[in-house]
Amino acid sequence: MEALFADVAAVYDRMNRVLSLGLDRVWRERAAACVETPPGRVLDVASGTGDFAFALARRFPSAAVEGVDLTPAMLEIARAKDAAARVTFRVDDAQRLATAADASCDLCSCAFGFRNFPDKRAALAAAARVLAPGGELLVLEFFRPRSRVLGLLTAAWVAALARLFARGHAAAYAHLRTSMLSTASEEEFAAMAAEAGFALRARRFFFPCCTCLAFRVRK
Repeated sequence: MEALFADVAAVYDRMNRVLSLGLDRVWRERAAACVETPPGRVLDVASGTGDFAFALARRFPSAAVEGVDLTPAMLEIARAKDAAARVTFRVDDAQRLATAADASCDLCSCAFGFRNFPDKRAALAAAARVLAPGGELLVLEFFRPRSRVLGLLTAAWVAALARLFARGHAAAYAHLRTSMLSTASEEEFAAMAAEAGFALRARRFFFPCCTCLAFRVRK
């Protein structure tokens, strides 16, 4: 997975803008507004090129925000965006968060990353471990639509536009389409989160195809 994302790091942001018709930035800002309690410490997992971490830093200017990702090439791009070093970044696997201490953050966030994790339950358990008592988990994702037709249309849209970027990146875009078709539904994800010790607090749908789920850890 690291090699796959390293392969597309240079075009990742441009791909997101095109595939979402520019809405991905709006979705991240609106998702950041779903946080109920202003956090002192934020850990953004699968942070990629840092856009969600930066959205949270803008929303909560007094918070210490850190982003972690498995792909160094993505994090290098993220660091280059932040001349003031407002957000710090480091390499870590969201399924373990080996470099994060127990109860070390108030908010754990993830935008468009969970569908890529081979072991989603492990990632949820890791998020629960690093959150302080009463901390929040914020997940922005393309969950599988209730409508099979809508799911197929979304995947077809992604497949069609991905061809614009496919030169030399065929495996990455095949993965993108497959992951969107096979991702968990909101209900399935909420059930997994409950098993890991989270209580669903809020749900917001962002037109036309993504949802923000906000949880609070039960500890």
